[in-house]
Amino acid sequence: MKKLNLILPCILAILFFSACSNDEKGDVQKTIEMTIYSDTGFAGYFMSDNLYGEFLLFSEEGNKNVNVLTSGGSSFDDFDYEKGYQYKVKARKTTLANPPQDASSIVYDYLETISKKKVVTENSEQQIEIEVGPKKVGYIARSQNGRQEAFFIKENGAENTKIVTAIDNFNFEEGNRYKLKVKKVIQAEPYTVKYILIEVVSKVKI
Repeated sequence: MKKLNLILPCILAILFFSACSNDEKGDVQKTIEMTIYSDTGFAGYFMSDNLYGEFLLFSEEGNKNVNVLTSGGSSFDDFDYEKGYQYKVKARKTTLANPPQDASSIVYDYLETISKKKVVTENSEQQIEIEVGPKKVGYIARSQNGRQEAFFIKENGAENTKIVTAIDNFNFEEGNRYKLKVKKVIQAEPYTVKYILIEVVSKVKI
């Protein structure tokens, strides 16, 4: 009887840990191809409501959705990226079984570059209208370690906002929302985008 009393708890323990083991799946990895686009995007940093970083824009092969690469592994920090070029790269996509709290369950690691194509090949200038938000934000560019002050802007007709660190000849006063007429100057090599103020169309106190 004593033997039975000892064996029964052992059997129950084995069954319990076996069930737990079946429930806990490990990380899933696969090699994929990604498109890295010729311009970058931005995203806010965790636990900060006024600090943003510059990140690569990408899509997975067979998926047209363009996303901000905030969950790139450290290998993407060393990816030799130049604005104005579009890349096809091979990457390892890891789906984490137990992701950190408030973090993505997917991590991408750069493996190799398949192709690199210049997509911005000519200089251009155009007059456009932009909206400028009422306060500056902190911004860390991909190519720099230091924090800069930057504007949230939205180009007329565009769906998404952008972050820019300068608008030439613009005297910004915090607490006002602006509509500006600007000259947008794109230089192909090296790739740069510059906004030059032509006229303040409107200025509204927020």
